[in-house]
Amino acid sequence: MNHTDELLKYIEWDVRNWAVALDFWQAQTKKDLSQCKVLEIGTNFGGISLWFASKGANVVSTDFKGVREEAIKLHESSGFSHLIKHETVNALDIPYTEEFDIVVFKSVIGAIDERDLQKKAVGEMHKALKTGGELFFAENLVASPLHKFLRRKLIKWGTSWRYITIEEMNDFLEPFAEKHLQTNGFAGTFGRTESQRNLLALGDKLLFERIVPEKWKYIIAGIARK
Repeated sequence: MNHTDELLKYIEWDVRNWAVALDFWQAQTKKDLSQCKVLEIGTNFGGISLWFASKGANVVSTDFKGVREEAIKLHESSGFSHLIKHETVNALDIPYTEEFDIVVFKSVIGAIDERDLQKKAVGEMHKALKTGGELFFAENLVASPLHKFLRRKLIKWGTSWRYITIEEMNDFLEPFAEKHLQTNGFAGTFGRTESQRNLLALGDKLLFERIVPEKWKYIIAGIARK
């Protein structure tokens, strides 16, 4: 199994570009992940929770309507299920205060269709963190006019997902004491198959990310420290 195939169980889609967040998190965190209690918001198919558990973290893996059966099966078959709990949690009403070393989300707040509610969700994550705790995130950006056009035409949720701007993410993170952000990805998302996306992501790394404006990239990843 090559490295990209290994990452597929964690990232699930557009692996090369979204997996950049994993490297960024590891480079920027001040935490020993094996000693951390982690809350994942919006686990979907469970990959990010599994990634943290594979590092030795104790993880509470959550989703708005309950964790998918596919995620539970992934965790049960992984050898790390003893480190993962499953709960139903609404990002707008997180039932924890100063409980976690790390809160993490990937491709979550775009599903919240109002800017003020997106900001509230990030505020709820801030509340759930201990002092000195860290928010890990990777989220979809508005990106370029071409991205906007193709989302409307080709993606069934393209008109309902509320893509954010870099400026909005900075505003959402205002309660945090410190933040480190990175943007990446331009062409990768245009691929229709995973092999096409991986090939285009290589083009992003070698060329496109160097020549397009930052605001045209479609992924923002970061760590914000409470």
